[in-house]
Amino acid sequence: MNFNEKREQLLKQAYDVKDIREFDSSYTREFFKLVEEVILYLLEGDDLFFGQFMLKIKRNIRIDITYPIATIPKRDGFNMFFNPVLFLQCDKDEMVALFKHEIYHIMYSHFEREKKMKYSLNKKSINIALDISINQYIKNLPSWSKKINAINMEYNLMLKGDRSAEEYGEEIYKSIKSRIKEPKITDNKDELYNEINLENAHDIWEEIDISEEEIKSLTKKTAISIGDKDTPGNFQKIILGYKERAEIPWQLVLRNILPSLRSGYKKTVMRRDRRQQDRLDLRGRLPNNEAELIVAIDISASMKEEELHKILIEILSISRNTKNKITIIECDDNIERVYKLRGEKDIKKRSHNNGATAFTPVFKYILENNLRNAVLIYFTDGVGEKELSIKPINKKIVWVLTGNEEFSLNNPYGQVKRIYKEKEEVHEGNIGLQMVNEVIHEWAR
Repeated sequence: MNFNEKREQLLKQAYDVKDIREFDSSYTREFFKLVEEVILYLLEGDDLFFGQFMLKIKRNIRIDITYPIATIPKRDGFNMFFNPVLFLQCDKDEMVALFKHEIYHIMYSHFEREKKMKYSLNKKSINIALDISINQYIKNLPSWSKKINAINMEYNLMLKGDRSAEEYGEEIYKSIKSRIKEPKITDNKDELYNEINLENAHDIWEEIDISEEEIKSLTKKTAISIGDKDTPGNFQKIILGYKERAEIPWQLVLRNILPSLRSGYKKTVMRRDRRQQDRLDLRGRLPNNEAELIVAIDISASMKEEELHKILIEILSISRNTKNKITIIECDDNIERVYKLRGEKDIKKRSHNNGATAFTPVFKYILENNLRNAVLIYFTDGVGEKELSIKPINKKIVWVLTGNEEFSLNNPYGQVKRIYKEKEEVHEGNIGLQMVNEVIHEWAR
């Protein structure tokens, strides 16, 4: 019996099932034999990374999910659940694509990011955004899968490829809010799900009962254990970040800097309006301590690729250790690019034809945009101007120097620290640059 014949036979049996208890051990065994054939298909092709990842995932059957497969992290590892009725409607290539879809969710930290997105977006916009942010990298997905072009047409948007899930979510949410409210559909949890319901595809994530740190640790352990042979290019940067640690203890540094700054005020019902104390309908205000974080990167010609790589590791650590808004400014003798940083995917490749080094353009940008409450972290090799032509208006500035050059500024208006890393000789394996892991003691002061 060939693959499609087995699939059709198992699908026919699944349609007759009314209760999960009717999936006896014989059916379960045959079903997962079929799943193993798909994994073998991955391992024998050009998708070795995904095949090896699937070997490390625990598998079981659940009929109460509205998507062919759904995955959640548990303390014993990643657990993937299959709805046979939905999964067996897919052909082998579509099954492969669905496996990749789940692994992209894991590698792009969607479990953790989804929780943060809930503070500002609704469920529908989040689910769509998470899916289109990864589906653009996967071939042979089932026809009902969410794609950017289809979402653009449905919501009258102009979303582009290779953007973060958060950016997609914000645009989709704006479009949804502008529409007439749709009636809510109540699901009957007692019935078998025989149809795809993408809006509830990630509902199973509500069952996650381990911490964000435990999820990160599990993802890191799983990804690194596979090795970097045949790893997809968009995963290499993530895995490299797992293998290399930042030298600076950013959790400690940011804790000492950020709480002391105020960024305007926020409305609150816990305090009355100061000018009209008798007006209970007016909200008062409290200081807003969520200061914006600006990370400036020196991308001048004097900056070596190895130095920029060190900076990347530090920036990734910063993004993991704060919930504050992060703006990246790339500057040589002019500001070349400004963008928001929400995660690893947002970091851009270095632009070419870079000029000399000037620090002033960054402070001019801060002045023109009235960012006096922002914290500035400036990564540079330190070789540039001797004097700033614009005096900084922001109170907190941290200069992070790469290498051993003397800092050219006579008055830096802030702290000056260094990171030291040396390239170690690697005799076996292709695991990229090996970094010295000790933390510079002065950062603890």
